[in-house]
Amino acid sequence: MNNKEKDMDKILGMNRTMFFVIVILLCALSLSIGIYAQVFYRYSDTDPFMLGIGVGKTQDAAEITKLKNEFSTGKIFTNDISGTSTASNVKKKNQAKEIVWTYSTTNKNEPEKYNIVAVIPQININSTEAEKINSQIQTAYVDKIENIMEHSTEFTDYSVVYKAYLNGDLLSLIIKETIREGSTTQSAKIKTFNYNLNNNTQVSINEIIKAKEYKSDELQKKIKSEIERLNKNDEDLKSQYSDMKLRDLNDSRYKIENTENFIVNEEGYLYIIYAYGNIENTNKMDIVIFE
Repeated sequence: MNNKEKDMDKILGMNRTMFFVIVILLCALSLSIGIYAQVFYRYSDTDPFMLGIGVGKTQDAAEITKLKNEFSTGKIFTNDISGTSTASNVKKKNQAKEIVWTYSTTNKNEPEKYNIVAVIPQININSTEAEKINSQIQTAYVDKIENIMEHSTEFTDYSVVYKAYLNGDLLSLIIKETIREGSTTQSAKIKTFNYNLNNNTQVSINEIIKAKEYKSDELQKKIKSEIERLNKNDEDLKSQYSDMKLRDLNDSRYKIENTENFIVNEEGYLYIIYAYGNIENTNKMDIVIFE
């Protein structure tokens, strides 16, 4: 073989090697993109090829619809915490546990007396305000479980679930409680806690609005529009369900400054929750979500 042929073999050999290297790299890149699209890409459901087409208001509306469905079906209540925190001075009581952890789990059934499935959270922060919240949780749920087990006179079906989120220096905790006593209508209640991890204080809705640079009048307008829409849907159904209770659209609870239950999830979405079971026997809830 002459020198030219030897040189050509070297070049072809290098090309073959390079070809296989490129193929392997492309496969690895495709696999990585696929994993990212399915697991991490925010709009994977509606933009599977990540083309960016329509990403914006349409995608946000689709995401909000998805979040509402997950809330209404109870999928968000996974009894754990998700998200990440930027706070650097959090003092945990127990270093081995998450900032929010499952303090107690009760799964008891006594025929003709009660059925209890409850997962109770606790905030794992060494501060006066965190202890105050934990004390409220103890009274609202743990003490109630003990009271049901000791004093229930009618069969009581009782459950508690929770979900916690970290977003920057904010901790949001939501607890859902459902109870049915005897023949009464099931009642679903919501309690939320929002905690500033930097200064160990509870956070108000006004502080959230300021931090996220929302305009209060725009939030109020959206709340009004959503509640009116939901009420109109119920009006249309009232002919079929005569006992359906409609909302009082002038109720002061719908004013943004009177918001009692709200959370911010790990992606920064603000949930405002109207749990009517907090004051009457109903499992009806309305939720308005802001991007």
